[in-house]
Amino acid sequence: MDRLRTLIVEDDISIQKLYDRGLPNETFEKQFSKNGVDALSRYELWKPDIIILDIFLPEMTGYSILRKIRKEYGDSDTIIIMSTALKQGEHIWDCIQLGIQGYIVKPFRFKTIGTEVIKCYQSAGKKMTDINEAIRQALY
Repeated sequence: MDRLRTLIVEDDISIQKLYDRGLPNETFEKQFSKNGVDALSRYELWKPDIIILDIFLPEMTGYSILRKIRKEYGDSDTIIIMSTALKQGEHIWDCIQLGIQGYIVKPFRFKTIGTEVIKCYQSAGKKMTDINEAIRQALY
């Protein structure tokens, strides 16, 4: 298996850096986007395996991006993990109904974020059997 193509949609540079540090390059091929319009463009061109999606973004909310990917594009295969400082149940429930595979509450620890993303990926039924043992050890 090649590295997991991961689109990180986050407008806060400091949070982008945490993702960059916490998602090992051996496992994750990363692209970053700071706004919703750019995120959709990257999604269409790059077809990521995983999207980590902030809810509040410039130009288009993460919720709107999620809805567009799931409803308009009919894509239920891409793993989408919402990432936000919001903890209210209604936001989580709305996202779950649109088919997310995970929810990350910020702030998070960069040392554990790789493991959390892999768990979301695997819980969606995706297999990681082709990733070598060294990479697995780096994540767990």
